[in-house]
Amino acid sequence: WHIQAWNSGTCYFMMWSSLACLNQFVNSVVWHNNALNPSPIWCEISIRILMGASVGIPAASLCINRRLYHIASIQAVSVSRGEVRNDATFLSTPGYVSYFPSCILPFVKYIVQGHRYDILEDPGCQPALYNTLPTYFISYMWPILIGLVSAVYFLSLRSFIRRRVQFNQFLSSNKSLTAGRYLRLMILA
Repeated sequence: WHIQAWNSGTCYFMMWSSLACLNQFVNSVVWHNNALNPSPIWCEISIRILMGASVGIPAASLCINRRLYHIASIQAVSVSRGEVRNDATFLSTPGYVSYFPSCILPFVKYIVQGHRYDILEDPGCQPALYNTLPTYFISYMWPILIGLVSAVYFLSLRSFIRRRVQFNQFLSSNKSLTAGRYLRLMILA
């Protein structure tokens, strides 16, 4: 129903979360009670997934928050299919933008990597980032920055409370979004 409702942020969130969890699962199985390097190619892929998910998951949350704010502050009750498609394209911009840092960040992080990766006994492959000033600007700043922008969309809760009657009319005309789904998405985001 997320695709039917043009809720791309939730689809991005599911994709990044699933990929990150699958990655951690494989790492925990392969490196259970050992720190050997049986699969160096997997470690290269694994750390790229970890670095991409560190930006992709907050960007997907930003998409969800933007969509919830847009739904809570909607002016008209009836919305055409074309308007929904245009809104979905505009509101999923952070999701598209999350692809750029997720693809570029792993290569830019070569600047702050001391060596290719670290292998820890149970978690497996981890990025080897040195604790220097450029590391904070290249690597650590993006999730925090995206999270702060996403926190501004906490205003959707205020809009939701302020326009509750109008919001209920909108929900009655929309078959793919219910009040329960809206609140679950708000809690998730």
